Amino acid sequence: MKRTTMMPWAHLAIGYLVYSLGMRLWHRRPPSGEATLVLVLGTQLPDMIDKPVSWWLNIYDGRAIGHSLLVMIPLCLVIYAVLRRRDRGGWGVALSVGVITHILGDAWLALLAWKPKAGAGYLLWPVWPAPPYPAEGPGDHFERWLATVRSINYESLDAFLHTFLSLPVAFSLVFFGLWAIDGFPAARTSKRIFDAVRYRYTPF
Repeated sequence: MKRTTMMPWAHLAIGYLVYSLGMRLWHRRPPSGEATLVLVLGTQLPDMIDKPVSWWLNIYDGRAIGHSLLVMIPLCLVIYAVLRRRDRGGWGVALSVGVITHILGDAWLALLAWKPKAGAGYLLWPVWPAPPYPAEGPGDHFERWLATVRSINYESLDAFLHTFLSLPVAFSLVFFGLWAIDGFPAARTSKRIFDAVRYRYTPF
């Protein structure tokens, strides 16, 4: 089955949409800046685990440990329990939302075709074997993304809408709009953290 590829910003967009709507539904408020930064980490964490394992250790093929629900759900629960003891349970929820939306976002095509074991066996790794993908390094990964972008027909809106990138782009546009409505959470928090680090390590 064809492997689906989702860009990092598409993972971020989908994770933020789910988290922001969930916060508004259950807590009647937009996400906080700190929790949004943790969410950003969660939306990239599966690849931060699996890509180095594949690229530099030559183990598995880019989706296994960090994309397994059998591994990541218990890990998220442990992190949530630790953070909750420190009165930061909301951060654990944000991380979990980011991780789970990333994993399901990578597997959506296999799930839609009702062929999770054939196309997304990593979901239940190690009970199911992870699907074999061509071995690749960071350069190969970037080249594949670049080739995909170059292959898009930007002159025709109809042709673009029929590419698989149209859905992530749509999610990204909706994400930016919702992020603006929420008051750009994490932007001010990031600046505050940056300023604190800069003032702490600036010798004058």
